[in-house]
Amino acid sequence: MVISSKRIKTDRLSFPAKAIKYLTENGFSIIREADIDPSVTDSPGQCHFHVQHDNGQKRFVTVTFADSIVTQIRIRRRIPLSEHSMFWIVCAESCLAQYLWEKNEFPPEGTLVLSELPPDELMLALHWRDQEHDGSIY
Repeated sequence: MVISSKRIKTDRLSFPAKAIKYLTENGFSIIREADIDPSVTDSPGQCHFHVQHDNGQKRFVTVTFADSIVTQIRIRRRIPLSEHSMFWIVCAESCLAQYLWEKNEFPPEGTLVLSELPPDELMLALHWRDQEHDGSIY
């Protein structure tokens, strides 16, 4: 039986890339919803995650940036961050992991609202460059 190379390439492309898990030291794993469902779009208003604990509990968690944080970042940057910048999902994931580590529980009602950023995340926001501006991600 002969299999054409076109068929093999098509089959490979139809499978989504494996989602990357962010693991916390206390047994939580975080997966970005967009890694599972490419139609999901993250923004400062909503970043979507699947969170699971080693004990088997699972939750869908949404991380939201308060308007005051978004405004603060926009004011302090020379080049504004787009609503769809990778910064928002990276920062949301990091802050969610920190929350899970410190509280050792899921956010209430599956929502985490970020009303302030840790200094290192704020510095990252101020220096973040997306690929569409200069060809590099940072």
